[in-house]
Amino acid sequence: MIKKIFVLLLLMLSVMGYSQVDKRKNAVNFSKGLECKYKDDVQGAIQHFENALKAMPDDAASMFELSEQYVKAGRVEDAFAMINNAAKIDPENKWYQMRLARFYRNLEQYDDFIGVYEPLTSKYPEDIDMLSELIEIYLITEQYDKALLKLGLLEKQIGQNELISEQRIEIYKRQGKTKEAVNELQRLIETYPDDTRYYNMLAKFYMENGKEKEAAKLYEQIKAIDPNDPYINISLLEYHEKKGDLNKAFDELIAAINNKNLDFNTKANIYEYWFNKYQTGDQLDQQAFQAGQAFIENYPDNKMGYLVMASYYINRNEYRLCRDMALKALKYEPTNFAALQYTVLCDAPLMENDSLMKHATQALKIYSTQPIFYWFAGVSHALDQQDEQAISYFEKGRKFVTEKKLLADFDSYLGDLYHSVGEVEKSFQAYNRVLNFDPDNVLVLNNYAYYLSLRAEELDKAKEMALHAVELDPNNAVYLDTYAWVLYKRGEYAAAEAQMKKSLNLLSTPDGTYYEHYGDILFKLGRVEEALDYWEKAMKSEKHSALLEKKLKDKKLYE
Repeated sequence: MIKKIFVLLLLMLSVMGYSQVDKRKNAVNFSKGLECKYKDDVQGAIQHFENALKAMPDDAASMFELSEQYVKAGRVEDAFAMINNAAKIDPENKWYQMRLARFYRNLEQYDDFIGVYEPLTSKYPEDIDMLSELIEIYLITEQYDKALLKLGLLEKQIGQNELISEQRIEIYKRQGKTKEAVNELQRLIETYPDDTRYYNMLAKFYMENGKEKEAAKLYEQIKAIDPNDPYINISLLEYHEKKGDLNKAFDELIAAINNKNLDFNTKANIYEYWFNKYQTGDQLDQQAFQAGQAFIENYPDNKMGYLVMASYYINRNEYRLCRDMALKALKYEPTNFAALQYTVLCDAPLMENDSLMKHATQALKIYSTQPIFYWFAGVSHALDQQDEQAISYFEKGRKFVTEKKLLADFDSYLGDLYHSVGEVEKSFQAYNRVLNFDPDNVLVLNNYAYYLSLRAEELDKAKEMALHAVELDPNNAVYLDTYAWVLYKRGEYAAAEAQMKKSLNLLSTPDGTYYEHYGDILFKLGRVEEALDYWEKAMKSEKHSALLEKKLKDKKLYE
């Protein structure tokens, strides 16, 4: 092949005004350039084609080849200049002109592109690809009448074609020519009377232009032609939705899920569309139930239906049923995030701590950056009195938290856990982080104040926090007890007695801690006999201090 090109090139150059030496240099280098080109040796090809041009500076063929190699070498400007020269030297060469035009296109110089392609398409009307490229540029530059003219020429070449009709219809839409668009769609239907896609296209166009009755007739025709048309239910869903009849629209959604000819992904997409658009309400819950059942019935080995049902049950606080569905989903997709999340969200209210610990730690093996699983792993270990392990999970998890409210929840729990293992400084640091973000976090205010009072440290700060907690929740016996105990530690016994009395009045059956606290306060007020009575009540409860028995025996206050 290379030898043939070499011979042809020599013959062609023989008629030009170059010496035999120049002609031979040109032909040899051109031939070697082609060899390098076919071996993908870009630099070698460039060197030989440039040498060919040095021998014969107006060799358009070498310029054409160089333009291609320059592009491969990243020398785009040089490539453009080279093909531009080639096209000027040999304006009748179709390939030179086409490459030049494509440079114009890439540079978005559309007028220059059209200037090259219009005469080319006139000269080579049988070149369908070239005609299609010109039509595309007409559409980009919004020269719709010219595009329509060329589409007509293209249709003569290849016959009526869906793509051509769709382009025509799009042009008519842009031009506001509704009648012409309808005529084009009807022409497609006449040509392909058994293809329901075109009926759907026309019906959708009618719907977009407010002609619901005409659309309804077409949908009936589709059902008559093909009752199992895969997209008829989606079309009818859109039709009824636009008409405002959401019940009928939903019936079509269920019919679409049950339609054996519609692919699964489309069904999943319309489900997501419906339940994202219509998000709340009892009726929607019932619809989710129907959709979930339909998915399970049609796809028993797919996670989709089980996830839908899990969502339905968790919204109704039916945690056991929700978890059952989530576990079935995991059977078919063990790494599904939503299903793993449902399991831990259900384990917690079911108070099945072993299950919660198992599911949370398993989920972390897959999703090691998801805070929700660290949270439940921490909670489950804390409930199992494995405080050190719980702290580890909460500390790791908080590094992945981006939402400040959730971060405060992590730190609140860490504050309690660090105090329980005797790391008081870390406990208070965690509490301070929470209160810096949320000064009204009543649980942290109460716990922080109580722990400070137990240590008899920063009692002014403890009083301020305990009082704020009571102000936020004045009928909470626990917070009143804490406030009373802080006042007691400050020596404000009368005020402490008043707050403790409020706390006791709120409880139908106070535990021993409350009675013991009240007894201690009464003792400080000199009401020893009353104090002994309350200590006796505290002794009957499991919850009291280790010093209570000694207090009763000696009738003295020990702290």
